[in-house]
Amino acid sequence: MKHIVALAAIALTCTACVETNGTSSLQTGSGNDTAAGSVRGSVSARSGGGYTFVLNRDRAVCTAVFEDAAAAGATELSDLDCSGGNEGTATIVYGSDSRPDRVVYAVNGLGGGTIDL
Repeated sequence: MKHIVALAAIALTCTACVETNGTSSLQTGSGNDTAAGSVRGSVSARSGGGYTFVLNRDRAVCTAVFEDAAAAGATELSDLDCSGGNEGTATIVYGSDSRPDRVVYAVNGLGGGTIDL
């Protein structure tokens, strides 16, 4: 339980420290996980470029970092690290405006889903 609280605090700190250029740098969304049911996620711009994804899934918090420059219609794969030692992958999908459109994720052996932003 301490790990979940610590990761949640870190995730909130990360999104609160994001630099913006006058437009919203935080996008939130929800989806349905094949094992955990309803889930929520967010994508925030990183000050050095790229994005950070935070997934609130069941009793776990998972994070992924995307470092490539955003491009219209592009995708990027990243490792997904979750509290409790679980791992998986996350793929960010950029829309025609080069902004994050959705994140498709899978937690090894524990299900997965899509967060529509």
